[in-house]
Amino acid sequence: MFKDLTKIQINQETGHVHLAIRITDHHVHNLCFSLEAFLCAIQKGSVSYHNWNIQTYKDKIKIFSNDYVTHYRFSIEEWESIKRQFAMALSLLKPQ
Repeated sequence: MFKDLTKIQINQETGHVHLAIRITDHHVHNLCFSLEAFLCAIQKGSVSYHNWNIQTYKDKIKIFSNDYVTHYRFSIEEWESIKRQFAMALSLLKPQ
């Protein structure tokens, strides 16, 4: 079961951030970004990475595929939660 709306995991070996988004209790979409791309999205508010785009608006954050077939909208409060999850995941990384 996946109880939270989102979950962030960082694969230290590959340098990728996995953003899991709960669709239902048993269905999750996993979006993968490079660590650098996701950090850019957190700091600057927008980024394009492979097939995914993150854009910040005054009242929401939108993540969408290049073909716009798949898109997600997060409130500012939900995005702040994602940022906290990312900071926590970064703090758990082992120094190399």
